[in-house]
Amino acid sequence: MGSDLPGLNPLVFDNASVSTLAPLIHGYLMDADGAGRLIPDLATLIPSRTNGGISADGRSVTYHLRRGVRWHDGAPFDARDVVFSFAAAMNPNNSVPDRTGFDHVARVRALDPYTVRVTLTRPFSPFVPSCFTMGANDPYPILPAHLLAGKHDINRDPYNAAPVGLGPYKLVSWERGSRIVLAADPHYFRGKPAIPRFEIQIVPDPNTLQTLWKTGAIDYIVGRVQLGRTFLDALRTRPDAHIVLKPHYEFDYVLLNGTRPPLDDVRVRRAVALGIDRTRIMRNLDGALWVPGDSDRLPGQFAYDPTIVQPRYDLAAAARLLDAAGWRAGPDGTRSKAGHPLAVEFIATTESKSTGRFGLFVQQDLAKLGIRVDLKSYNYNQIWAAKADHGIYQSGRFDLTYSGWQPNLVADHSYLFRCDSRPPNGDNFGGICDPEIERAAREELDTMDPAREAAGDRAIAQRIVAQTYLIFLGFNQEAVAYRDDLEGVVPSVTGGHLWNTWAWRYAAPRSEATPAR
Repeated sequence: MGSDLPGLNPLVFDNASVSTLAPLIHGYLMDADGAGRLIPDLATLIPSRTNGGISADGRSVTYHLRRGVRWHDGAPFDARDVVFSFAAAMNPNNSVPDRTGFDHVARVRALDPYTVRVTLTRPFSPFVPSCFTMGANDPYPILPAHLLAGKHDINRDPYNAAPVGLGPYKLVSWERGSRIVLAADPHYFRGKPAIPRFEIQIVPDPNTLQTLWKTGAIDYIVGRVQLGRTFLDALRTRPDAHIVLKPHYEFDYVLLNGTRPPLDDVRVRRAVALGIDRTRIMRNLDGALWVPGDSDRLPGQFAYDPTIVQPRYDLAAAARLLDAAGWRAGPDGTRSKAGHPLAVEFIATTESKSTGRFGLFVQQDLAKLGIRVDLKSYNYNQIWAAKADHGIYQSGRFDLTYSGWQPNLVADHSYLFRCDSRPPNGDNFGGICDPEIERAAREELDTMDPAREAAGDRAIAQRIVAQTYLIFLGFNQEAVAYRDDLEGVVPSVTGGHLWNTWAWRYAAPRSEATPAR
């Protein structure tokens, strides 16, 4: 991992690294396999209208649970844990990053120790993948009622640093800023994992990470696009390794904060989009890891629309828009209006050299238009912290930033753009609240008809491009690299590459003293 984690409970931490490691420790109603399909985990089957798990009117969902499953501390798992987990996700006192799906729940009750029925206030098309699955936008695990029930909130509960889960591995130790050590749970319901221990190393410096990889000090690594194409070149230098380039659903974008001047003017936002040569920048930064795209959908994905095209790099057109908005260029080329310079802040993470370099490219490109870009860097946890903890995104303390969204299996992306998902209720950090997006989102979410879902989704993307709420940068591939005697690794299109660690094994037996790293 590139930075230490704020905790190990995804329900109260909006942090991609927390979600990445969660399948090692936690259990879910459903998992997501390498091909991006929901598969049973703690539930025995995926609820659908065909198997009777979803009622004909779409307002009732029934889950059948596995028997004989035990928590890491030996306590039995049953329907009470599922009912409690829904209550925890819906508890307004808990700092839950995203309540999509949960905000449609009217009632949750246990019909018996291994059957749970959820009643919805109205049909919600993506409910099943949204709640307690690894396919959710923010994947939350099932939590232990016997340890957490009755608490006012769990935001700072000791459980978050020492979770008891239902996953294949249980926590042994956490040396802050250094490493997390996990041991195989001998009572895991799929059977004790073949690899006895996992060590997750926390290595902020990419150069150190490259050295550890080259010397064989680590066995498995994901070369995320944020590390850039040079990191991919470094991965390829190790002869005893497999490297899989896995395209996945994450789309990258420049987020514009339309709640703050000067970006509250659509003409300025569109000028910024026209003034950034994103194709040149992305090819320079990511090389073979970059996949071009003009929206939030890859070809072949649900609701993909090839007619959605963003404006191409055009400095002359951008200059005309700024002139029309009253931002005039002075003798030195710098633009101003009413005595105020045209300036914006670009936020980057200290852990990612790639995002910092992206900011530099943006600064250079927009300077040609007379726009001053001030670059500021914060650590990852500070950027993604909750609003109550003054997180940069949640507090809206930015103008421009490079970001990405891993939508997993939930077809609905409106969560990023709806009025009701503005912080602290969600991740609509740009503060978008557009009546046309609201109407399209309702069309998408309130129907069980796939054609109407797709139409609503396309309408949202069209409006985003028309109003330049985001600048889509395309998609990426992740370089999943692992030593060649590690078997069972199945990289996932969702980016959740640790989904089946219970099936990993070494071709030759290794001792307890030699963990996976």
